[in-house]
Amino acid sequence: MRLLTAIAIILLVLAVTAGCSHKGDGKVTLILTAWGNEREEKTLRSLIGEFEKNYPNIHVELQIIPHARVFDKLMISTAGGRPPDVSRISSLWFHTCAEKGLFENLDPYIKRDKTFDIHDFYQEAVEGWGKHNGRVYAIPTDIDVYAMYFNRNMFDRAGIPYPNWTWDWNDYLAAARKLTKDTDGDGRTDQWGTSLDQFWQSYIYQNGGSIVSADFKKCTLNEPKAWEALQWMCDLINREHVAPGVEETAQIGARKLFTSGRLGMFISGSWDAELNFKDQIKGFEYDAAPLPKGKMRATFIGGAAYAILSRSKHKREAWELVKWMTGAEYQRRAAVDSQIIPSRKSVAESGAFLKLKKPPNNRAVFLQMIQYGRPLPPVACAQEMNEVIGAELALALLGKESAKTACEKVTPKVNQLLRNSE
Repeated sequence: MRLLTAIAIILLVLAVTAGCSHKGDGKVTLILTAWGNEREEKTLRSLIGEFEKNYPNIHVELQIIPHARVFDKLMISTAGGRPPDVSRISSLWFHTCAEKGLFENLDPYIKRDKTFDIHDFYQEAVEGWGKHNGRVYAIPTDIDVYAMYFNRNMFDRAGIPYPNWTWDWNDYLAAARKLTKDTDGDGRTDQWGTSLDQFWQSYIYQNGGSIVSADFKKCTLNEPKAWEALQWMCDLINREHVAPGVEETAQIGARKLFTSGRLGMFISGSWDAELNFKDQIKGFEYDAAPLPKGKMRATFIGGAAYAILSRSKHKREAWELVKWMTGAEYQRRAAVDSQIIPSRKSVAESGAFLKLKKPPNNRAVFLQMIQYGRPLPPVACAQEMNEVIGAELALALLGKESAKTACEKVTPKVNQLLRNSE
C-alpha cells in the first residue's frame, strides 16, 4: 500500500512540475506545498494573491496535500529531482528532512536581509523545528503547545475547584476520580474524568525523564523516570479507570467525548477551540488551564514552519515567499481565523490572539505554557523512532504488558535507529 501511495505521489509530482519554472510572460513560478483545512486553504490563497501583487514577477502554484502525505512527497520528489521550491513542514519530521539535506541553509539569507528579524520568533520554536545542528533551515510559522480544556459545568456539579497552576498529578487524579461516573447504573462508565495526552512524551518530561540522552546517542526510556511516568499514564486507563481505554477511544474519540459533555478534562492545542469546539459544543461552558505538573511542569511543543528546498532553482524568490508566509499579517489572520498560536512574539502577545471574543477565556495559558514546552529530540530518526515507540506502548495501554517491559523492549530498537542515523 505504501509503495502504491509512493508511485501515485511521483506521478502527481511529475504531472504538476513537468512544465518550465519560467512562464511565457517571464514570470518565475514557485511551487509551494502545504496542508490545511478549507478555511486554512482560503487564507493561504488570499495571502498568496497579495504576495503576487507585491511581487508581479513571481507566480506561486499552491499544492494542498494531506498532512500525512507531505513527508512522503518531499522525499520522493527530491529523489526524482523535482521538489517544490517551498514547503510547509511539520516539527514531527523537520529534523529527518534537514539531516537528509532536503532544506536550504537559511543563515546567509537571514544575515544579509535587514528586513527580517529572527529574534521576533519564540526561540522555543526556532530551536525546536527551525534549527538543525546549529543552523537555521526553516522559519517557524505557528506553535502547537498543549494545555488542558475542562468542562466548567461538570466541575461545578461535582463541587471541584477549576484547575489552576498549583495542580499536580495528585490533584489531577483526584478530580478525575470524582468526575468519572456510571450515571445510569448499568455498570458501565458514562462520564469520564479525563483522557490521555496524545503526546506521551509530556508525561516523561513532567516526571523529569527523557527519551534520549543529552548527546542524542542513547535511548533512555529504560530509566525509571521514563517508564514510571508511562506506567502512571497507563494506570489512568487500566488501574484507576478514569480515562477511556484504547478501544473506546478508537470507536468514539476523546474529542467527541469532550464535545458531547461526557469528558471532564481534555488535553489539546489552542486550534481545537475553533476547529472543533466552536460548532460541536452546545450544552456546556468550557475553559483552558495549564497541564498539571509532576516533578516539574512540562508539555509537548511542536508546530509548523516554511523551508526552501535545497534543489530549488529560484532560491532568491523562494526566500521572499518564505518571509511572506511567516510574516506578521499571515500569522495575525491564522490567529483570528483558527486560534493558531503565532510563532512571532509580536503577534502572539497582541490582541490578535489574546483578545479574541470567543472561548476559551483563559487563552493566555497557551502562551504561558510555551516556556515549559519540550519538542521532539532533534535526531534524524525522530519520525521512525516515534512510530517504533508508539507501537510498543500500545500494548502497555491495552494492559497486555507493563510500561517497564515495553520500554525495555523498545530501547534497543531505538538505539539501533540512533546508530543508523549517525
